[in-house]
Amino acid sequence: MLVKNISAKITPEIEEQAQQHLKDLKALFPFLTDLPPIERMRMAKLSRRYVDFVDRSLFHARANPQYVPPYLDSQEFTSDVELKNSLHRIYAEVNALASKLRDTILVVESEAYASARIFYKSVQTAAKEGTEGAQQVAQDLAYNYKKKRAVKTDTEDKKPEPEKSS
Repeated sequence: MLVKNISAKITPEIEEQAQQHLKDLKALFPFLTDLPPIERMRMAKLSRRYVDFVDRSLFHARANPQYVPPYLDSQEFTSDVELKNSLHRIYAEVNALASKLRDTILVVESEAYASARIFYKSVQTAAKEGTEGAQQVAQDLAYNYKKKRAVKTDTEDKKPEPEKSS
């Protein structure tokens, strides 16, 4: 698939509006949580395989209240399932937006990188021709193209001693 060049501008006002909308969205959900990794690991997880199990359990609990134990808060169970379903619908939209943002960033970064490489080649040519100031610019940009030298460890410096034959 060929990707068209993206030629767009986001004014500071639009960026500020977008940031404000994101803050407003966060404010709509004050109950959102950020779990520490250890809690995330310990928590029982609802895999896709069991989503239907939870939804059908709620359906049957409502239809057959005689089987609901007294220690199970039916209202909380209903609330949790409804919240889960709402959050999944919202998450799908947010995730779709995040995916488009990620892809757009990739395209724009690729375009910017291609332009930077063209500029760098032009500066190199100007430096070779002795154009004033071009050498400093070329040296500054060349930093990114210098090959990284491998750092030798003490064990690499020592050569293994040949085995002595008896």
